[in-house]
Amino acid sequence: MPKIRSTSDGLIYIKSSSIENLKRPNALEGAKALGKPVIINVNHIGFLSYNNEGRVTFFMANGFEISINIFFDEAERIFNCAKGGMNEEIM
Repeated sequence: MPKIRSTSDGLIYIKSSSIENLKRPNALEGAKALGKPVIINVNHIGFLSYNNEGRVTFFMANGFEISINIFFDEAERIFNCAKGGMNEEIM
């Protein structure tokens, strides 16, 4: 399975082992992904940048931050492909 991939439906699949941190800042409880890929609708992503620890992070419209262990240009490529409705994957 690829580390991250986009679909023509605008979804981004992130392999669970590629996720460094999944949290909602300023909330009492965080979220944790185990085993299955995390699926994100690209329209729910506010922006892609680095978090305070310098990790590549998808900042979601609902307040969650999904930090992933890939290069920024790879995440940006997947983000843009998902926005454009194109299939792409990074191994």
